[in-house]
Amino acid sequence: MICDATNKMATHNKQAPVKISDIRSDGRNGNNREMVKKERKQKTVMGSLRKVSMTVGLVIAIIIFGSIAFITTLTVMANARNLKASNAEYEYLQQLADESDSVSNESGAIRHGALDEEMLSINPDYVCWIRVDGTEIDYPVVRGNDNEKYLTLSFNGEENIAGAIFMDYRNRGDLLTYDIEAAFPHIIIYGHNIKRGGMFGGLRKYLDEQYMEEHPIITLIVDDQIIEFEIFSARQTDIEDPAYFLHFDAPHVFPRFANQIDAPLAATQIITLSTCISTGDNDARMIVQGYRLFG
Repeated sequence: MICDATNKMATHNKQAPVKISDIRSDGRNGNNREMVKKERKQKTVMGSLRKVSMTVGLVIAIIIFGSIAFITTLTVMANARNLKASNAEYEYLQQLADESDSVSNESGAIRHGALDEEMLSINPDYVCWIRVDGTEIDYPVVRGNDNEKYLTLSFNGEENIAGAIFMDYRNRGDLLTYDIEAAFPHIIIYGHNIKRGGMFGGLRKYLDEQYMEEHPIITLIVDDQIIEFEIFSARQTDIEDPAYFLHFDAPHVFPRFANQIDAPLAATQIITLSTCISTGDNDARMIVQGYRLFG
């Protein structure tokens, strides 16, 4: 009896938990499968969105960098065309200058006034011609109403990144007279620093002291006169340098100025040639200075 009862209870105990367990297990398994499906679906959607985002980002990056490269290429090509046009223009003007040098007056001397007439017929802002011994500097010099006009305007009046060689607009009056008292005491002439020595690019050569000793003369030609300046200084500096001083409103000012820039004691008129230099500083400059030789 005891055994029978025990057997029945054992049988009953074995069957009941299995059925309940099976029911519960089936329910949970169904819910789990649905959750797994949802999670997989969400992961698939998120993965697709990430792929789309990455693709869109890549396309945008390609467009941006492609545009930059395209614009850069166009700019380089335009600059190259500008420099080529500038070279052609100044080669023609130099040819005219050489032809004018051969024009003689009645005494047989070279009449440089013919050069002035030729240049003024092309540009009324023309003031003189500059040549620097040992460089490619051999250009007409203009003077505008400010120091901005000829930064991007050629001698012929065409837009060009090479601009023109121009005198500071504040240099007024009789600049190059032989009369020491009447001559403007400080002349500043500007030009761009073009690679391969174009415009005022050749000034960098004067950082070599030996080169400066071997090529010491700056020449200005105007009104049948050849005016020579002997170079005494060449250096890299910035726009705050006293070399850019032009306010000579009293007799004692020039001697102080000359002393400040270490000009020779004999100096009564100074010329400063100025150009920009590639240092990452927009205010950086390269200057060459000379004093006028009289006699």
